[in-house]
Amino acid sequence: MKKFLLVSLLCALAIPTLAEDRELTLEQRIEKLEQIIAEQNKELKKQKLDIKKNEKKLSLATQEKTKNQDDELQFHGYLRTGADGDMKHGNQTGNSKNKELLGRWGNEYDTNFNINFSKKFTQSNGAWTKLVVQLENWSDNYDNNVGDYKIDLTELYIEMGNVPMFTGAFKDAKIVAGKKKWDAQQVEILDYYYQDVKGTGLGLEGIRLWNGSLNLTYISNDFKDGELSNIEGKKAEDVRAYKAKYTHGDISGEVMYAHATDNDKIKKYKNNLENWNRDAADDGFYAGLYYQPDNFFGLEGKGQHYLQYATGILAGEGIGKIETDANKRAANDAVTYQLGLGGTVRLGDRTHMLVSYRGLRAQNIEARKTVSYWHDVDNPTNMSPYVGSWRAKDLETDALVLRPIYYINQNLDLWMEAGIARKDTESYSGTTEDHLLYKISAGPQLKYYVGNAETSLRLFVTYIGDKTERRENGVTTKSTVEDVLTGFQVSAWW
Repeated sequence: MKKFLLVSLLCALAIPTLAEDRELTLEQRIEKLEQIIAEQNKELKKQKLDIKKNEKKLSLATQEKTKNQDDELQFHGYLRTGADGDMKHGNQTGNSKNKELLGRWGNEYDTNFNINFSKKFTQSNGAWTKLVVQLENWSDNYDNNVGDYKIDLTELYIEMGNVPMFTGAFKDAKIVAGKKKWDAQQVEILDYYYQDVKGTGLGLEGIRLWNGSLNLTYISNDFKDGELSNIEGKKAEDVRAYKAKYTHGDISGEVMYAHATDNDKIKKYKNNLENWNRDAADDGFYAGLYYQPDNFFGLEGKGQHYLQYATGILAGEGIGKIETDANKRAANDAVTYQLGLGGTVRLGDRTHMLVSYRGLRAQNIEARKTVSYWHDVDNPTNMSPYVGSWRAKDLETDALVLRPIYYINQNLDLWMEAGIARKDTESYSGTTEDHLLYKISAGPQLKYYVGNAETSLRLFVTYIGDKTERRENGVTTKSTVEDVLTGFQVSAWW
C-alpha cells in the first residue's frame, strides 16, 4: 500500500528524472523520494521550533507587569524657588520669616530642590534589593549661585527585601543600610519636620508584631563645630542613636536614645573676644506618639497629631532630631515638650482647609550657659568673671495657622493663609523677649498636572508683623515691625 501511494505521488508530480536516474529501479526511486520527504519534515520541525521560541520571547516582552514591580529606574523629585519685595526696600532676603510658626505660603522665597533616583533588582527566588540616592541643595540667593556652592548627598542607602532566611514575624521585614532620613514626618503647611532623624545607620523595618509593624534602627552622626577649627586633632564629636518605632493602624509610637562621645573637647572654647563654657549634653532620650486618622476630629478629612518629649542631646528647639549644628547644642539638663494638632478638613465641594497648631516648651535649650569677656584684647589673661550668657535658656511657642483653598477648576485655585503665634524666650543672663507674630497672605495659584508630575505658580500679597517686648536689666523696650510684601513662588513635584 505504501509503495502504491509513493508511485501515485511520483506520477502526480511528474518528477523529472535525470539521465543517470533512468537506470534506477522503482524501489531505488521510492527510497530516494523517502529521503527527500524525511529531510523536508526535519526542516519543517525546525521552523516550527523557531516559531515557538519567537512567540515565547514576544510574550515575555509584551506581558503586563505586576503593580508592585518597580525594577525600572525611578526618577522623582521636588523643587521650589521664588522672590518677594516691597516698594520701599526692593527685594527682601530669601530667608522666610518664622514660617515654621506662621506658615510658608506667601512667606517662603528660598530656592530648594531634591532629586531622587532608585533602582530595584529582583532575583529569580523573589529576593530583591533597592538602591536609593538623593541630591539636595538650599539657597537664599536670588542670583545663580548654588547655596554654599555645593550640592549635598543627603541620602545614599540600600534596601533588601524577601530575605530567604527571614521567616515568621520577620518574613516581610526589610534591611535598610546607609545614609538616610529615618522616618521623617513633615507638617506641610509649615514646612516643619517634627520628626527628622538623619545619619548613616542600619535598620530592620517591617517586623510584624501584634498586628502592627516594628522598626529597629541604629544611627551614627557627627557634630560640625566650626568654632573648634583651632583645636588640634578631632574636630567633630560622634553621636550614636538607637531607635525603635511601632505602628499599629493610625497610631505610631517611638523611643530613641542617643549618646555623644568626645564631649570634653567642646566644654570650653574661646575666640578673639570671649571665653565660653558649654554644658553640652552627653546623652539624650526621646519619646514620640503620632496619630494620623482618616478624619479631622470627626469631620471629613485627614488628621496629623503628635505629642513629643525629649531630654539632653535630643531636646532643645530641634526636638525629634539629632542636631548637628554647634550653635543649637542643647545643655545637659535640657527638657522639651511639644504638642501638635492639625491636618486637612473638607469644607465643601470646592473648598478644603489645612490646619496646624503646635505648642512647644523647652528649657535649657542652649549649652553655652556662661561667658567671660576680655577687658583688653592685647592681654588675654585680663578676663571678666564668667556670667550668664545672652544665649536663649528657655523657649515657649504657640502657633496656629489656617490655609483655606477654593478650587475654581482643575488648573486654578484661590487661597489664603493666616497665622498667629507667640514666641517667648529668656536668656541665661535674665533678658526676656516676648514676640507676637502675625501674617496673612492671599493670591491665586495656577496648577498643571501631567501624568505623575505637578507644577504650581503662586502669586501673593502678604501682610506680616512682629510686636516685641524686651526686658533687660530692669528696662523694658517695645517695638513693632510690619511689612507688606508681594511676590511669587513656583514649585514642582514629579
